[in-house]
Amino acid sequence: MKKLLLLSCMMLGLTASAQIPLIEHVGGSVGVGTTGITVDVAARITDLFGVRAGVDIMPQIKINKDLNLGVDDHSLSIQQMSTYIDQLNQYLPADKQIDKSILPSGELPRKLDIQGKLSNTTGHVLIDVYPFGAKNSFHATVGAYFGGKKVVKVYNREEGALTVVNQWNNAMIEAQEHPGGSLNQEVVQKFNLKMIGAELGDYFVTPDPADNGNVEASIQVSGFRPYVGIGFGSCVPKKRIGCQVDLGVQFWNTPKIYAPTYDKSTKTFVGESKLDESKVGGDGSDVIKTITKISVYPSLTVRLTGKIF
Repeated sequence: MKKLLLLSCMMLGLTASAQIPLIEHVGGSVGVGTTGITVDVAARITDLFGVRAGVDIMPQIKINKDLNLGVDDHSLSIQQMSTYIDQLNQYLPADKQIDKSILPSGELPRKLDIQGKLSNTTGHVLIDVYPFGAKNSFHATVGAYFGGKKVVKVYNREEGALTVVNQWNNAMIEAQEHPGGSLNQEVVQKFNLKMIGAELGDYFVTPDPADNGNVEASIQVSGFRPYVGIGFGSCVPKKRIGCQVDLGVQFWNTPKIYAPTYDKSTKTFVGESKLDESKVGGDGSDVIKTITKISVYPSLTVRLTGKIF
């Protein structure tokens, strides 16, 4: 956040220094709106133009939920598969065995405690155009917001919660890679054991072992978001205190959904795989289709403005 504020102030400073002979007044503002809590510095450059730069601090909204874990093709339940851990370990090297000591009940986890977080703090640089000059505070605004690409994150709350799931899946992959071996013939194939994850059409969503038992899915947008809008009120008021209202939209491009997956055709994990709605079946396809249609973000902000000089 401090970096965004510093960058915004520097950009305003560069703009102002190039226009010093024309600057009439300098001020600042604080406000609230759909972009969060806004802090601005501003300069009125003649009666026709103003420039603002600042940060928009979005409170982090978190939602907690239990997610049911699934099994590839649903042939066995996770509870049923847990009874075969000891038999798998008989055929696995010591460094690849499933660690039952980290399982409180001795069973594979059937649920995952997840948290969803909205994270949308941004910086902005905006140029106000006052077509009626000093006679009227109506203005049109162009500029841009910029910030992190991940606006929504979903992840496990407990560190390393899926370590045993990774160990189990690695055992399944080991068996697939050696179909004639004892691990596959005596346990995996014999009892029809499968990987733990979620089938979404062509995708198999499951944690990447490289992430050490953690998993994260996200909705991502463009880090640079052009803005257009209209409003009332001067960025630097005529008197010491004033008010400014802005209404517009940020163009943040088509949102994309990323999740960790396992590609069965190449037998590789992808820690951050972009999900294509055409390859996601069932209700998941409808969800992705709905999310990817939201390519603009409405921006309504009410600011309390003040004049410095």
